[in-house]
This record gives sequence, structure tokens and C-alpha cells, in this order.
Amino acid sequence: MDLQHILRLLENAGFRNIQYAPGAQIISFEDPACILRSFATFAEYAWIALVCVTGLLLFGWAISMIRGAKNDIFTNMRNLVLIFGIVSAAGPIINLIYGDDLFARGCKTVEVSMAEVQQMLDARNAKLSKWNQDDLYEDFDIYDTGATIPNGDETTPPESPSTPDNNTPPPAGNSGDRAVKAHASGNDVVYTYTDESQKRRSRGTRAWRNNNPGNIRPGRFTQGAGGIGQAGNFAVFPDEQTGMDAIIKLLKTDSYQNKTLAGAISAWAPLSDGNNTSAYQQRVAQAVGTSLDTPMRNLSDAQLARVASEIRRVEGWQQGRETRE
Repeated sequence: MDLQHILRLLENAGFRNIQYAPGAQIISFEDPACILRSFATFAEYAWIALVCVTGLLLFGWAISMIRGAKNDIFTNMRNLVLIFGIVSAAGPIINLIYGDDLFARGCKTVEVSMAEVQQMLDARNAKLSKWNQDDLYEDFDIYDTGATIPNGDETTPPESPSTPDNNTPPPAGNSGDRAVKAHASGNDVVYTYTDESQKRRSRGTRAWRNNNPGNIRPGRFTQGAGGIGQAGNFAVFPDEQTGMDAIIKLLKTDSYQNKTLAGAISAWAPLSDGNNTSAYQQRVAQAVGTSLDTPMRNLSDAQLARVASEIRRVEGWQQGRETRE
């Protein structure tokens, strides 16, 4: 989440008089607890009510004149103009005499330093950078109900997927076998091979469990790019290389080729999904060695491969545990 996103959220939340100039060290806004602002809101609603009542009066006068009533329409219109004129001019005139915004009188100004804001942003981004943002449960330790839950002061060393213990059977599938389908089993992913053997991937990141380093959503594209199922709202590929190839294939479609590098990353990881899109863009541009305004169709295959590798790193690729079913 970048600074501009935060400023928009403050405005949408009803904060008034937000002051921030590019390069400034302070963000200031009006104290939202200012009670005088409630009177300003009341005046706005009163104005709407007055307009509605006036509309009803005009409608009533029109009906009465159709029925032959002797109304002095000019006198009535003059009175309405006077009422609206007084109501409209009252606020500006009072503020002009007072020399400031009357409703802002007594409202405190809250100031937050940019250093504090940036510190909070950095802390949030650092916390989320190692997790797949689409799988919030990865931010928690989940234990089997039949397992012993360790105490809070105990620490369990992480399991190394490359060093299986003697009690763990080797993963299913020989070098000639290939996963042909996959399905979700809770948070795990179960792969079925050509010889009907199965293996389960648990823990690690969603990208690793799904062999989907780009965290691509399932659909017609993934079906044609080698996808064999879906889990956790993301496509599952038979192996990591197929998942990496899918990233490049997707980047070569018109929906991405017609964009700049910045636009492509913004579409891949939009701000609306809670991504730090600007940091994502900078990392990819730095890895590729080009500017963000470079058209995607101008990137070579080698540069697209570097884009895919950086996407894999940003999306999160952390191995977990792989066991035979």
C-alpha cells in the first residue's frame, strides 16, 4: 500500500482538510472528532430538505392554478428566491465576517510525520513480503487436532524438504512419471500421477504447493497452458517448469503485450488486491534492467524470462513438505 492509496482511504473515510505536498515531511488533517462538523453536515441535509419542500410547493401551486385558484405566482416566486438567496448566502457571509471557516472553529489539526507513516508502511510490507497475500492462513501456525500443540515459549525448527527422515516414504512418481491431475485437500494439494500414485504437498507457500510460481488464476488460459486442477483459487500445474512457462505464455498474450512494463505488473498485481504495486514494478524493472515505460512487446525472450523469475520471487516460493499418499 503506497502513500497515495492511504490519502485516498483517508478521504473516503471522511477526513477533512487533508494537507500534504509532495516532498513534505508532515501529513495534516482535521480532527475527525470535531463536533462543529456535525452542524455543517446538518446544514447540508437541511438544504436538501428545503429543496425538496420547495419542489412540493411548486407542484402544489401548479395544481391549484390548473384548478382555477387565484394565486399570486410572482409574489410566491419572489419569496422563494429570497429564501434560497438568504440560505445560500448565510454561510459565506458569516465566514467572511468571521474571517475563516466558522464550522472549523475549535477543530484541532492532527499531524503525522512522513517518517512515521513510512515506518508503518515498511513494517507492513516487511511482514507481508514473505507471505502469499491471497492465502491469509499462511500467516498462522496451523496444527493437526491430533497433534500436540507446542507451548508459546517453545520453538519448532523448520522441516527441511531436502532431507527426509527415515520414517517418511519417498515421494511418489519416478522420473518418467508425470502428474496428470491435482486437487485441494484442505490447505494441501494432492497430485495424481500416470501410475495412479499420489503425493501430497503441505506447508510452504501456495505458489510452491500449486507448482504455480506466478499465482495465476484458473481458467481457459491455464487449461491450455498445462494446468491440471486448482486449489486455493489458483491453478495447479504438474511441475515448476510448466508453471514458469505459463507465466511467460501469459505475458506474451495481447492483454499484456499491449501494455508497458508498469501496466503489465499493475494488471498482474493490482493495488485493489492489497499489493504494493509500485514496489513490485520497481523490483521487476530493476531485475530486467529497463524502464517502467518500456512496451512489453519490445522485451526479448531473455528479458521476459527475467520478468518471470522476478515474479516468482515476489509472489513467494518457499518449499514445504512433500509426502507420499
